[in-house]
Amino acid sequence: MPPDWISKLGKLNPNVRKTKGAGNARFAPHKALLLLCMIDLAEAGELPEPELGKTPELRLRFDSYWRIVQARWGGRPGLDLPFHHLGNQRFWTPLTLDERTSTSPDTTARLQFDPEFLACLNDRKFRREARFVLIRTWFPDNEQQALLTALGISKADAKREEFKMRKDSSEYQTKGRDARFRIIVVTQYRFTCALTGYGCHTNKGATIVEAAHIHSFSKSRNDSPDNGLALSRDAHWMFDEGLWSVDEGNRVLVSEEIFTEWGPEAQWLKARRGKPVFYLDGVSLRPAREHLAWHRGTVFSG
Repeated sequence: MPPDWISKLGKLNPNVRKTKGAGNARFAPHKALLLLCMIDLAEAGELPEPELGKTPELRLRFDSYWRIVQARWGGRPGLDLPFHHLGNQRFWTPLTLDERTSTSPDTTARLQFDPEFLACLNDRKFRREARFVLIRTWFPDNEQQALLTALGISKADAKREEFKMRKDSSEYQTKGRDARFRIIVVTQYRFTCALTGYGCHTNKGATIVEAAHIHSFSKSRNDSPDNGLALSRDAHWMFDEGLWSVDEGNRVLVSEEIFTEWGPEAQWLKARRGKPVFYLDGVSLRPAREHLAWHRGTVFSG
């Protein structure tokens, strides 16, 4: 494992804005977040070789981690810029759709990994060290703790790596758990709505499916993946409004008396009454019975 790749992670040359704060708060988080996402994909066995596009798996991670830094940096998640510009530091070569070298973020559709860097990403020891270097170097303390939580790194491991575990960081701990919840639920359901079986994503990795809490987070403070369902945005809204739920046999319940449908899809929800929840073959994550029971008894209006 060439040692210079670890040192490269500490020399990302990010945009610096002193108006964002002192210390690590000055640094734009985009490049470091994208590299953390690459490490995540490798850890999950979802890193294609030798090229990678803007996949839903990548975009979900980047957008979820962006929620941790958004209060500091502002704006919307900006995946396109680091996806292109890290090519200038030899992590990869940015490519156009027709496999030519790209010279602009606007034309960069894919990347081709540097073979040495790709070998590092596939090395478990490198991934562990790289995560700690990226988090420690480019993020302020409160975001460090949120990212450690999002990555599933225990407080004991964090302390062994000499991270300062502040007692007043509950807000950022929550942001970290939320990011982990979103990533696990949506990826485990393979970006497919549990109500309809529908999935859709763009060529930039945006997806219609999102992670929904069953026992509402505001009441339960529970970000365990078994308290989640992957749902399209309309199905999520209907679930939170109590229009539908799931029975003990994992079949759809519909509260037909409290809503009205109209238009070409006028029976969109009512037609799903009694149908099984969609779990694709190989999907092992299931909602916990106690959370579904809470939803039926507290939210569902049947």
